[in-house]
Amino acid sequence: MDEKKKILSEKVLVNICRFLLAGVFILSGFIKANDPYGTVFKLFEYTTAFGMDGIPFLTLVIIAIMLAILEFSMGVHLLFGMSRVIIAKTVLVFMSVMTLLTAYIWWKDPVPDCGCFGDVIILSNGMTFAKNIVLLAAAIVNVKYEQHYIKIVGHNTQWLITLFCVVYVFIYSLVCFYALPWLDTSPYKIGTDMRSPEGRKATAGFYVTDTESDEDITDRIIDDKGYSFVLTIANLQRADEGCVDLVNEIYEYSQENGYRFYCLTSTTDQDIQEYWRDHTGAEYPYYESDETELRMMVRTSPGLLLLKDGVIIGKWSNYMMPGEERLGGRLEDLPIGQLHDVEGKKLLDWLLYFLLPLVLIIIIDRIGSGFSRYRHWRQKSRKLQLENISEQIINQTK
Repeated sequence: MDEKKKILSEKVLVNICRFLLAGVFILSGFIKANDPYGTVFKLFEYTTAFGMDGIPFLTLVIIAIMLAILEFSMGVHLLFGMSRVIIAKTVLVFMSVMTLLTAYIWWKDPVPDCGCFGDVIILSNGMTFAKNIVLLAAAIVNVKYEQHYIKIVGHNTQWLITLFCVVYVFIYSLVCFYALPWLDTSPYKIGTDMRSPEGRKATAGFYVTDTESDEDITDRIIDDKGYSFVLTIANLQRADEGCVDLVNEIYEYSQENGYRFYCLTSTTDQDIQEYWRDHTGAEYPYYESDETELRMMVRTSPGLLLLKDGVIIGKWSNYMMPGEERLGGRLEDLPIGQLHDVEGKKLLDWLLYFLLPLVLIIIIDRIGSGFSRYRHWRQKSRKLQLENISEQIINQTK
């Protein structure tokens, strides 16, 4: 009886630890996939703090996407009890490395926060280290008692679920890289009223200075009536030039229709500003703002916001700038000039893209497992029938 209680307690403990780790890894991986630029910026902070600031941007992007795939896949494996020996050891190694890293970060404090959960859940370095201690303990329990996992899927479909998770996270990361996070947790998400008390509090770090007069024009931008285009270029030296023709067309469109246009940048060097004008044909004036805040407003550089009466009604990355096909009239009469709350729908769509195929795979797996058990039962029944018949024949011959 004591042995049964011990086994039961081990089963309960290891599955609680397993589901805890699964939830954390799935959440962390999804957040990183949703905001790959945010992960890249955090990796840049880490590499700069450790004296490795020469790593190319594309390399950081690849690392960010691979990290999202790794964490999300580990979480799904833990959730479904797949490859339990390998995944338990992998999670233990991963958590051991992360615990040592966060211990050092807590001690030296090279960055203000770890960025584990992006801007969704911001933890201090001390809280991150404490969290990792708990997760490391859960990982140790996982390795010790992995034989007590409650399995949800069989061996035959594990490879398919793994492949599906990798492809899903990779595609979702690329979509969010090109089209901005579909779950926007920044203070500058679509629908934010920058005039309201809540909006002003959330965007307290937003300031704009006229570089020529040194005048603070923050309130002018927020209090503007009607439509205003806000172009964000965090750093002119590192900005993508692939969309400059579209930006120039948007600027000309705003001038022709009487809309305001502001270009915000943290670059104040006159020579760099003149180089950007000469190189891109830009005719718009520059206004100074904080680089970190500009990256928070729109992840890409350049990025574009559309404001109407202080409310953010549009937001585009450098890859998705609106062209003349979407600006074929006045904003008052165009869909682009109206506030559309589609963030929730887009996120729900992507969740369904993940859940529906996954549920289908699980159903197929359970049906296949049922047929396998049925065939095994039939074979066993026939074997028993044959043994009974043989026994009867032997008895009759006696």
